[in-house]
Amino acid sequence: MKKLDIYMRPLTLKDINSKYVSWFADSEVTEYLEAKNISISESKEYLINGIIQRSYYIYAIWDNTKNIHIGNIKVGPIRRSDGVSDLVTVIGDKKYWGKGIASKAIKNLKEKVFLDSGIRKFVASIDSFNLGSINAYMKAGFKKEANIKDFFVHKTKDEIFFSNKIYLAANNFKFDIKKFNKWEPISLEDIE
Repeated sequence: MKKLDIYMRPLTLKDINSKYVSWFADSEVTEYLEAKNISISESKEYLINGIIQRSYYIYAIWDNTKNIHIGNIKVGPIRRSDGVSDLVTVIGDKKYWGKGIASKAIKNLKEKVFLDSGIRKFVASIDSFNLGSINAYMKAGFKKEANIKDFFVHKTKDEIFFSNKIYLAANNFKFDIKKFNKWEPISLEDIE
């Protein structure tokens, strides 16, 4: 099997189209996401607000061979004073699931942001039923730091059951909080 070549760049306003929002209308893609059934205008506003508020930055994940946008990875929400941020990944194009794309994107962006920003720690909080995400982050070098029992509620027609919230983290031992407080990797001009 041929290894997939991916690249990441800032998500642009042009990337947010009907294909993009269709990912967030797909119940399989959004099963473990908070963002569901979002519109093009809501998505564009969200992208712009993250940059203006300096609270999150979104990168598009592309299949370099076919030049296709296949997912996103978001740095944020950012807690600048603590030097930490979430790192949230979604592979929206389901044809790319199970191919190691998420772990490669997580590892590559984690290493780039560690070098460029001075961030102290990335965290990912994941539903314990979401084994694909847990495995992707672990493969990218994240370690399990906490397990909160019975955090998420799941309902079927006949029953209610619970799953745990797993916290995974990656530490940057060469952090620089002053540098991180000034870090702005994406500007409004970058997304035009």
